[in-house]
Amino acid sequence: MRLSVWAPLLILTSRVCAQTEPVPHPLVPTDESRLSRLGEAISVGELRIPPKAVKEIQRSQTALRSGNVRSSALHLERALEIYPQSLELHNNLGSRYIDLHEYEKAAVEFQKAIEIDPRVMQPFNNLSVAYFLLQRYADAEAAARRALDLDPLRPTSRYMLGCILATEKRNPLEAMKMLRQTKGEFPGARLLLAEILLRRGAINDAESELRDYLAVPGAEKKQNVERWLARLMQTPAATNSATHDGTP
Repeated sequence: MRLSVWAPLLILTSRVCAQTEPVPHPLVPTDESRLSRLGEAISVGELRIPPKAVKEIQRSQTALRSGNVRSSALHLERALEIYPQSLELHNNLGSRYIDLHEYEKAAVEFQKAIEIDPRVMQPFNNLSVAYFLLQRYADAEAAARRALDLDPLRPTSRYMLGCILATEKRNPLEAMKMLRQTKGEFPGARLLLAEILLRRGAINDAESELRDYLAVPGAEKKQNVERWLARLMQTPAATNSATHDGTP
């Protein structure tokens, strides 16, 4: 018997992987704790954001800083009514919808961002997050792989692909490779690694991943993981029998 890791995984994924770029001034990121910027260059078109749209962007950021995600999304919607050609605004609005658990609407916004410029990686990565949360795993995998095509070294896309494959219980070797490459940036990758290792009968390795997760400062859901680890250590024979059933 083991505890499910999917609840903390979903929390981690929705909180971390939906990349957004707060912009109180057009295209000037102010929250460097976010994972990455959306593109390296500012297009000429983006420099022409109408002043009314800029005001809505600023109001959106004020609302976000105060913790009012719904109001922040509303102001981004108004900015897009004025200036619908902005990839960044569609991407940011999609990220707000992720925070609001409105995943279908988030997917639509990320798709609009992709339509504006399919060469930018972040909307594909974010689309994979939205599809993952909608349990549309095949679509999530396709989006994550496209994000990796655009930026093969990006850890967020590698992590998402690992999450998706682990959830689908497919390609365990590829999933483990992706998760091992990103567990430094995403501690939750260790929980997924433990899940895969258990399915493959590697109980000691799974326990090691759980211990490493518990050693991470500020890691979420530690009590759940501690209980999971305790059960593995108390009933190794039963766990071994269970994890060999349906091993990939």
